[in-house]
This record gives sequence, C-alpha cells and structure tokens, in this order.
Amino acid sequence: MEDTFNDPQRRELSYFDFYDDSLTFHDFPPNQPANKEGFKQFIYLLWKAFPDIIITFDDIVIEGNKVACRYNLSGTHKGQFEDLRPTDKQFRVNGMTVFSFRNAKVIERWNVVDMKSLMEQLRTQS
Repeated sequence: MEDTFNDPQRRELSYFDFYDDSLTFHDFPPNQPANKEGFKQFIYLLWKAFPDIIITFDDIVIEGNKVACRYNLSGTHKGQFEDLRPTDKQFRVNGMTVFSFRNAKVIERWNVVDMKSLMEQLRTQS
C-alpha cells in the first residue's frame, strides 16, 4: 500500500484496488461522502495539492481483521488545498489510521492526521 501510494506512476492505476466497494471511512472532511467514492475524491484532492506526497509507516500493528498504522506524510504544496492557494512549502505531519479488512480488502477506515500542524506549516511565512 505504501509503495503504491508513493509512486505517482502506479497510484492512480492500483491504489484504490486495496479498498472494497463497500468502504466506509471516518474522520475525513465532513463535506466528503463517507464511502469509496468520497474517499477517492479526497485522495485525488491530496495528490493534486501535494503531487510529491509520501507516506512512511513507522508502526504497523495487526490484530484479527484490523490493522493500525502510525505514519508521517510529507510533500510540497503545489495545488489548491482547502482555502490555500499553492505555497511551494514543504510539510511533514503525523497520522494514524485503523483499517478493517474482509477478504483482503479494506472495508472500513478511521483516520487521524495532524491537520493543525499541516495548516500552520503551509501558512507560516518564510
């Protein structure tokens, strides 16, 4: 999943294959539908705003059909994100995600990302 997300040549072709069509996701922007289509819209928005975005998993814990990950995201702000026009600023933020699997596909996902830190890094004057 990490390799696919981090590779701009492969990610659009196969990243969403990890997710079941019945996907429900939690803790993303409230204006996004909480299904696979809403998840795709959000991820495409991230890729457009931060085309060089990289995820690095620091910890992965597996128990039953659940996988919990602690990671960091880094990249450069090159496109519109929320109310911010591109700043060309680099960022690095921490996050955690819990995935629930069925038949080797993600059926549910919970996210916590340090959005406050991200916005502070993008808004800070150089």
